[in-house]
Amino acid sequence: MTLRTKKSKRASGIDSPNQSRQTQRIPMPHNSVFVLGPETNMQWLHGVRADKRPLAQKSEEEKSYGGERVSLTFRQIGTFTDENNKKIWGQGARNKDRKGAGLVRSADNAEVEAMVIAFGKENHRTDFDWQAEYGQGFDAINLVINTQPKLILCRNKVANLRVQLSLLEKKISYDVDERSEEPETSNPARMGQTRPKAWVHGLSNIEKPIFKDAGDEASEIEGDLAILFHLEKKHPYNLSTETEPQASSAQTRNFTRAAQSNELLSAWQGLPFLSLDSKTRSPAPSERPSSSDNMVIGEFEKDLDAWEKYAKEDGQFIAGDSWTLIDCAFWPVLNEIVHRWKGFRVQKYPHLSAYHERVLGRECVQQLLEHEE
Repeated sequence: MTLRTKKSKRASGIDSPNQSRQTQRIPMPHNSVFVLGPETNMQWLHGVRADKRPLAQKSEEEKSYGGERVSLTFRQIGTFTDENNKKIWGQGARNKDRKGAGLVRSADNAEVEAMVIAFGKENHRTDFDWQAEYGQGFDAINLVINTQPKLILCRNKVANLRVQLSLLEKKISYDVDERSEEPETSNPARMGQTRPKAWVHGLSNIEKPIFKDAGDEASEIEGDLAILFHLEKKHPYNLSTETEPQASSAQTRNFTRAAQSNELLSAWQGLPFLSLDSKTRSPAPSERPSSSDNMVIGEFEKDLDAWEKYAKEDGQFIAGDSWTLIDCAFWPVLNEIVHRWKGFRVQKYPHLSAYHERVLGRECVQQLLEHEE
């Protein structure tokens, strides 16, 4: 055990860096116990260091067990959390009894930083005032600063782009991870492959991204539209000039057009040339039940015509003159259609074409598309 005195203070309160600091080394043979009291802890730093002396300099007792050691630290714990680490109370917390337990705030950078600063003062000051620094308590338990949300991408580019657009437009920093595939375990020959799902309806077969939020609640949300609405609730776009009725109307419009954007996506992905396997020209495993090709294309064009009308009437963006959640939901679908459908022509969809180009010029869109390439 090595003990070293902390930095001393002059009467004026200024550090004395040149003042010598004492060091004590206490042998800790097998079955030793070192008791550290509060007064010693206030004056001395302590630690068990690895003994790197040559074997020739060590006693037989020090060389026992191959020189390995097991150290156990016994502490009297006065701060507690519930079994889910959601609530905290006790001596070191803000609320001292269980009835008034507060929420754990480990993702609160200010709370964590204040606790780290207090720890640093305790480790370096001999005049440390425990009550002043620790008395009010902290509701943080993990010393992690700047925890970022995580986005787990899937193989669906439209779904990924929807969420990434929203995060970048809202200037939310995040980490990215790839979604691992679930292996087909019932057939050894298909080990490591994903099992094709039978068509159910709409977008039921589409993989979904997962967003793991950072914060006190640390929510996990699955599905692109669900993530968009979660982000809008926590980080709304600046629409403070709207009156309460206007805000309510905008929220209703968001829900309606988000659903319509998914209807368009479902119709688009149901087009005959998209649901056939290009190599075998046979139905892909996830193909929807057959219906008249003309009927399917007609439904899709009807949906797209509605969006052409929105683009004509609503201003610079698809739901007005300001960027909204609906642009994040709709533009990735439109971008897919523009690049893959020969039937999309400027003459037929002039307002959607102009809207597509305006959004294509946005910095966040350029950043995302360049990254894909």
